[in-house]
Amino acid sequence: MIAEGSTMGTKGFAFLVGTLAASALMAGCSTPPKAGHGETVHDELYPLDRSAVREEVDRKFEEIYPGAGNWAWVWVRDRVLDLTDIPSWEVQFGRGFGVNAHATEYAQAGIGWWDGMSLGERGRAWGMWEQSKVHRGLGPFYWVEVERTPTWGTQNLFDHEYRYTGWDLFENRTKAADHDWADVGASAQLFAVGAAVAASPVEAVDFVAGLIPIGLVTNLFGAHQPIFDISGDDTWSRLENDLREEKGLGQ
Repeated sequence: MIAEGSTMGTKGFAFLVGTLAASALMAGCSTPPKAGHGETVHDELYPLDRSAVREEVDRKFEEIYPGAGNWAWVWVRDRVLDLTDIPSWEVQFGRGFGVNAHATEYAQAGIGWWDGMSLGERGRAWGMWEQSKVHRGLGPFYWVEVERTPTWGTQNLFDHEYRYTGWDLFENRTKAADHDWADVGASAQLFAVGAAVAASPVEAVDFVAGLIPIGLVTNLFGAHQPIFDISGDDTWSRLENDLREEKGLGQ
C-alpha cells in the first residue's frame, strides 16, 4: 500500500510539473507578426538576418559602377572625399561683429551677431551661402541662432540649408549643422568682413579608418558595403540612403 501510494504520488507530481511547463510554453506563444510587403515572418522576428537591403544596394552599386576597376576607383575617391571632410573654412562679407574659439562644444567661448554672405568650404561641399547668426556663451552653455541658405556651389552644398535656435550642445548633428560637436576652430567678424576656420577630429578618424585596406579587399570581391565608414558618407552608404528614401528599403 505504501509503495502504491508512493507511485501514485510520483505520477501526480510529474503530471503537475508537466501541466505547469505546458502552461508556461503556451503563455510564451503569441500570434506571429504579420509580414509587410516583401517581408516574411522570419524577417520580422529576426531583422538582423535580413540581407535584402544590402543585396539591393550592391546591385545598384554594380549597375552604376561595373567592374573591379570602377569599384577600386570608388574606394580611392571616397578616401579623397573623406580627407576633404576634415577642414572647413569661410570668408564672410556682410555686417556685424563677433568672435568665437572652440575645442569641442564643451570648451568654447564667444559672442557675436552676423548677417551676410560666405564663400568657402563645408567639408566636401564648396560654394557660397547666405547666413545670419547670433551666438554667445561659455563652455557647454553656448546659445546659437543660425540660418543658412546656399546660393551657389557644388550640388551637395544645397544639402546644407539649415536653421536652428537653441543650445549648441543639443544641436542636431548632421552634415548641415553649424559644426560638429568635436570641431576645433575659431571665427571672427568685424564690421563688414569676417573669417572662420575649423577642423573635425571625427572626420579625421573616419578618414584614417577608411584607409584600412580590408574595405578595398572586400570591395574587389563584390562586398561593397563599407566596413569602416564612421560618418556614413561613403558611396555605398549614400546610395543606401537614396534607395531607402526612393523605395522605402528596410522600412
